[in-house]
Amino acid sequence: MATWTPLLTPPPDVSPEVKPPLTTDQEAKLQSLIDHFGAPGFTLPIKQHAEVKTGLGDREMMFLSKETLVRFLVATKNDLSATIARLEDCLLWRRTEDIDNLQRMSEECSEESKTGKNLALGFSKKGQPIVTFFVNRSFVSLDNPKAVEGFTGRAHPMVYMLERAKDLMCAGVTHTFVVFNWSGKKSGPSLPLSVIKSTNHILSNYYPETLGLSVFQNMPWVFKTLINLVWPFVDPITKKKVKFGTIEGQEIVKEGDVDPSQLLKDAGGSVDIPYDHATYWPALLQTCLKLRAEEEERWTALGERHVGREEKLFKRPIPSS
Repeated sequence: MATWTPLLTPPPDVSPEVKPPLTTDQEAKLQSLIDHFGAPGFTLPIKQHAEVKTGLGDREMMFLSKETLVRFLVATKNDLSATIARLEDCLLWRRTEDIDNLQRMSEECSEESKTGKNLALGFSKKGQPIVTFFVNRSFVSLDNPKAVEGFTGRAHPMVYMLERAKDLMCAGVTHTFVVFNWSGKKSGPSLPLSVIKSTNHILSNYYPETLGLSVFQNMPWVFKTLINLVWPFVDPITKKKVKFGTIEGQEIVKEGDVDPSQLLKDAGGSVDIPYDHATYWPALLQTCLKLRAEEEERWTALGERHVGREEKLFKRPIPSS
């Protein structure tokens, strides 16, 4: 486990990006969100389609940080009603899927991740956790046709990795750095269309404004063709969050986005550690459990519980040199 642990801690030279100040309108709507979700009588069903309702737990209040509220507000173009609706839907989804039960999610995603298809490992120079998806590596359980039929996207490995990336963030960091890499020969069957649609719905509705930079390395020509067709219509802000690279992936190192010591060799860095599921998987889980316990201690020490707190008050501090 010790091999992976250093790459689950940000190096001391990271520099989180400075967030732009909120507008007067955003500040007012942020307060409205805090008032809505922080109301004494606020409750939600314990899961989808349930009649029993409960108030927010500490973890849910921690999720509803100032940064989360702003992300959802930006995603709806500052539409307050739409933001409330999306956040309530997100909270209900998180309850139904038991997202904060790390042990369960780890166990359910383990089999599908034994090939090293998806990893949260290393950090960008802005301190963003790097999540790498090796697209051509098969999901072990999907090699069995019967497993494909039962794989609906619940506890999807992508969700698990995005959640672990959130755990790995230090104060001042709110985005992830995601690498999609098509290196190596494709193995195993493709994901069912239903899973792809489910994943897109989850990312769009429950993880808005989460990606700091998405890097696509060695994309197949069919994907390149599709992107070339839609690229002229993509808004400038989104374009700045996307980069394309070769199979070696060294562009993001040369352009200063990532230090090679924080990036896997297969994605263009210098980290040459053969994937070993038996050591990586528990190392990631134990690191995140420890970080979450420390966050909860800081959260409790702040006094009266409420939504809308800044994450810098309870997230792990920026590493010192």
